[in-house]
Amino acid sequence: MRRDFLKLRSRILLGFMAGMAVILSFAGCWKKSGKAVVLEKEHVAARETTATPKTEQTASPSELTASSHASVPNEEEKHRELDKNETVVDTYVTKKDARGTRRDPRAISDKQRIVKVQMIDDLRQFSVQTDKLHWDKVKVGDRIKVSYRQGKHTGTV
Repeated sequence: MRRDFLKLRSRILLGFMAGMAVILSFAGCWKKSGKAVVLEKEHVAARETTATPKTEQTASPSELTASSHASVPNEEEKHRELDKNETVVDTYVTKKDARGTRRDPRAISDKQRIVKVQMIDDLRQFSVQTDKLHWDKVKVGDRIKVSYRQGKHTGTV
């Protein structure tokens, strides 16, 4: 009798956990779709692979805490003028000649093909990472159908 009770209890618990997983998966985002206009296409090469530098003896946690407070930027340090050869791309400041190359701060270990689109309905702009086939197919100014997820609480895409 006790063995049957434990089996029933574990089944109820397992069912409850599966149900909560389903509920939480639908609670986070709204799935939306609509027509968009392609604003720009960009290819970002894979990041340069460099050898990992040898680390010397690490500091103690108390030293790290003291040094981390000193490295917090002030309000004056956050806002600065851009140099002639710098540009802002997706909130990253980069040199104009490094954009789209291996030295681009957005570069990761794989190549990226990014299409920047603007929704027709609400004029929302965002970047879409796509594969080579779709990237080659679209042109600037084309109207395409886009599906995306929008956060319910933050509104971010």
